[in-house]
Amino acid sequence: MDKARFCKAAIASFGAAVLLTAGLATTAFADEKTAAEEVTTMATTAPLNLRDASSLDGNVMDVMPEGTSVPVYGMTENGWYHVKYGDKMGFCYYQYLNFEGSEDGTVRDGKTTTMYATAPLNVRSQPNTSCAILGSLAVDEGVPVVAKHEGWFTVEYQGTQAYCYGAYLGFGQGGYVPGPEDTAGNSTMNQLVTTAPLNVRTAPGMDAKIIGSFEKGASVDVIAVEGDWYKVKFGDGIGYSHRDYLK
Repeated sequence: MDKARFCKAAIASFGAAVLLTAGLATTAFADEKTAAEEVTTMATTAPLNLRDASSLDGNVMDVMPEGTSVPVYGMTENGWYHVKYGDKMGFCYYQYLNFEGSEDGTVRDGKTTTMYATAPLNVRSQPNTSCAILGSLAVDEGVPVVAKHEGWFTVEYQGTQAYCYGAYLGFGQGGYVPGPEDTAGNSTMNQLVTTAPLNVRTAPGMDAKIIGSFEKGASVDVIAVEGDWYKVKFGDGIGYSHRDYLK
């Protein structure tokens, strides 16, 4: 083969290789999905009504059998999941949906409940901010969730059990965008209940001024954790309550 033919053949081979590589790269990029494109699923723990509104006044559109896996798109402030069952979009009450793949779950179909980081999120060895950081999740990165633990989620991370703070994990919505009037994120997932009358203070410390209190059995929205204190919603403002009396 003369030099000219060799050069042409080499250039042709190089061009084909570039095109092939570009094609593979394009395919790989196309397969990558964001949290908005993925779907979070959970499982019914009992026969569960699917309603057309997020309240007991909503019309019952269908009844989902125990052990049904359903996509979850969000959660209302009053504790209703926005879900899809068959071809119907509706709402069901949070108490009767559980994480798939958990020990006390009712679905054994091999699925897991995956949630997605809504901000850069540390993964920790225990459910508190004082323990070791095992790693971190990037925005939109998914992690299997198996349980809730006092405002923290128990997750499976690199083959071991770990914990992420629940306020920064959200639902994959499979390309569906719930209306803002219906869905307020997963705020109720981070509600705790007082085990005794509980003071609310201006800062995280026993010396801080008391600005009010919760009754025993009150539901409390937790915003963040600061040591042994929870930053909580109180009325129209923010306060701090000690974690020993919130479960």
